[in-house]
Amino acid sequence: MMSEVKRDVETTEDASERRRAADPALGEPPTPEEEKAVIRKLDWRLMPMIFAIYSLSVLDRSNLGNAHVAGLDESIGLSGDQYSTLGTFFYVTYIVFQGAAAGWKHFPAHAWVAFIVLSFATISSSQAATQNYAGMVVLRLLLGATEAMYAGVPVYLSFFYPRDKVGFRQGIFLSGSALANAYGGALGYAITQIKSHIEPWRILFLIEGLPTLILAVVAWFCFPDDIESAKFLTGREKQVVMHMVSRDQTADVVNHTGLRVRDFWAAFKDWRSYLTGIMYFGCNVSFASLPLFVPTIVAEIGSFSRIQANGLSAPPYLLTFILIIIFGFISDRVRLRGPFVCFFSLVAAIGFLLLATTEGAVPRYLGVYLAITIFVSVAILIPWVSNTHNTESKRAGGFAIFATFGQAGPLLGTNIFPSNEAPYYRKGSWISFSFCLLVAVISAVFSFLLHRENRKLDKAQAGEGEEGVRPSTFRYVI
Repeated sequence: MMSEVKRDVETTEDASERRRAADPALGEPPTPEEEKAVIRKLDWRLMPMIFAIYSLSVLDRSNLGNAHVAGLDESIGLSGDQYSTLGTFFYVTYIVFQGAAAGWKHFPAHAWVAFIVLSFATISSSQAATQNYAGMVVLRLLLGATEAMYAGVPVYLSFFYPRDKVGFRQGIFLSGSALANAYGGALGYAITQIKSHIEPWRILFLIEGLPTLILAVVAWFCFPDDIESAKFLTGREKQVVMHMVSRDQTADVVNHTGLRVRDFWAAFKDWRSYLTGIMYFGCNVSFASLPLFVPTIVAEIGSFSRIQANGLSAPPYLLTFILIIIFGFISDRVRLRGPFVCFFSLVAAIGFLLLATTEGAVPRYLGVYLAITIFVSVAILIPWVSNTHNTESKRAGGFAIFATFGQAGPLLGTNIFPSNEAPYYRKGSWISFSFCLLVAVISAVFSFLLHRENRKLDKAQAGEGEEGVRPSTFRYVI
């Protein structure tokens, strides 16, 4: 393990030092004021678009839960566990295509995003024309494949932001999911009130899918492929970004070199890639089923109608959205990931415990609020992966492993709330509770292991480490 640390450190230090020493394109080191100004500029140009697209993509995948409440099952003749399996089919292709995260490194970003958005917007809208179970299965499989391609955004963000700033931005990106589920519930409630000869669930898919097509055109013109192609940055501002992203890691700051296969596959030999993936799996077992079943759970608490349940499923997601923004920022400032992942997984465990053991409306609705906070752990896990891998191509490989492991979670998560378990869904709640505890334990262990590696690096820098290990400023974020 120490030799692995040594290789990572030496690769990062050597490459960064050679580039700074030999490449005049980097210019003079930036001042703190220059860095802040450039970060603000990047935020205003990149984050709104990235956030909006992800929010709409999550809305397109999770509106199945609102369509279920609005009469989808009766309209196309779903029976037994067919509704649950629709969620499963989506995640089958979503998992298979997680390796497409490498596309953000290999293809021009503006073309990659435009293709992805055009594809999933068209497929999502087409669900409104579905007449039977088989047709919906095909569309859910296609939707999973196209949305998996956009899930590599955290890799893209790491091309523009330094290690100590990228977590907050990745949190903003991911918070689009929580917000989509929040306004998706409210929007679903509003759409079900529309009086039309078209069934409400079909109107739902059209209203939530068609506007996304516009963003495909906007994305073509707004997404820079890399630092050099960012037309909104001046020459000096590009130099500032190059300096920032080269700090304590290796970055392709001068030429967009495409995917380095050797670095990409190096992530598959790194044990850290798998621990973060297992944590993501645990989070997704608990979270992935919630957008599909929260409206049903709320409706069957006993105090609310099924239509009111769509609206009442929104506030818990809104709270989670706010928590992701707040703690994503704090996590960057204090340069800690593990303690936050551990804390919110424990909070979510309490929520699922309430759902598993109570029957009253108030404690069960409170349980929903707490259970959904597992998504805050996901938001902190993503920058933890970024901070763990030292090159752009290795981060792409790390995210592919992370996402593939994690997105296997919904295969279990979408099948642990069968209709015959209504109205309390004890089994699903207990399973989710167990996986939340698993995430808490693994995050604590992972933090300890990284802390131990950092202590070895501290000794090496003080001249007390193993022979041949050079002093370095590189440290793992705990």
